[in-house]
Amino acid sequence: MRFWCLTVLSFLFLSQLTTSQPSVGKLQEGCEITEFSEVQVAVEICDILIIDSVFVPAGKTLNMNLRDQATLYFRGTITFGYAEWEGPLVAINASNAVIEGEDGAVFNGQGELYWDGLGEWGSLKPKFFIMQLHNTVMSNMYILNSPQHNVILADSTNVKLVGWVADASAGAENTDVKAGHNTDGFVIMNSTNILLQNSVVYNQDDCVVVYSGSNILVEDFICYGGHGLSISAGHDDENVELNTVYNVTFSDSVVTEGKNAIHVKTHVDGGNGRIEKIVYKNIQIDGPSEYGINIQENYRNLPPNSTMPDEARNNIPITDLKLINVFGSVDSWAVPIYIFCAEGGCFDWEFTEVAVNGTEANMCTYEPTGFFC
Repeated sequence: MRFWCLTVLSFLFLSQLTTSQPSVGKLQEGCEITEFSEVQVAVEICDILIIDSVFVPAGKTLNMNLRDQATLYFRGTITFGYAEWEGPLVAINASNAVIEGEDGAVFNGQGELYWDGLGEWGSLKPKFFIMQLHNTVMSNMYILNSPQHNVILADSTNVKLVGWVADASAGAENTDVKAGHNTDGFVIMNSTNILLQNSVVYNQDDCVVVYSGSNILVEDFICYGGHGLSISAGHDDENVELNTVYNVTFSDSVVTEGKNAIHVKTHVDGGNGRIEKIVYKNIQIDGPSEYGINIQENYRNLPPNSTMPDEARNNIPITDLKLINVFGSVDSWAVPIYIFCAEGGCFDWEFTEVAVNGTEANMCTYEPTGFFC
């Protein structure tokens, strides 16, 4: 298949990225950090750095603008004090770096102190990680109870994120605490040559969502309780590039419960853009409550339980969309497959071995090749 040839070429660089680290024995004085006040100086002078069980004061960012070719380890539990602010709790800027959480390392955002079921529409909540990375591998990270978005990767190139856990399961609606919302797992913005691999997300919003970018592969994910594996284009009013998603594959993943399993959405209140050359392959769907596959060109970002606009727009056409071996079932009241395209908004789609079962009927304004709605 033409796409897979492109993917192999696009991700050839990943074979050159390594998760092998320099020996911690080479650690220089002042580079093993246990106090927040020590971080800034250590980041400036250390090529190998350990952040160990640091408490980050309320309203402060663990800000790490790493030296070129740095190696960074996280150790122990890193806890963030409570404050109603925008965040982020962690900011990382790195090139040619290796970043790793040691076994047992945890980032505790104390989201249970923030959650009100309203996400960004309620009290002010900080985002957790905002990162700009280049030629960098980041692995074995465990995020517990993010107040809002877990990971935002922006303006980045040649990045591999592998072996992550984003756990906001305590914010599920059936738990004793108030519900989390907008606890997106991974958000990719304006980034190229990105691999997300072998990770688990428990949350109450998109498991992975691509806003803009190209040559992106998401594989071997397990998603619980959220809004699925998503593409969401149209966040900018004018910049076409920031509304463009090109050459993205989601593969070999399982999506359990939540609202959607697969979600492709274009924003009716956004500027022009395009979604092109998208593949969902080998995706298992298990019991979402609203839609198994939800592809809509009438999306707006609205408070929880709001109704979407009645009319779709073709400001962001969806072209060359392929679903291959997508299977499973939805809850009894959910729609297995929902497609709402604007006139002139959807072209050259192909569904192969797509079988999502449910008691409700599918709803489609456009039929892909190989699929009868």
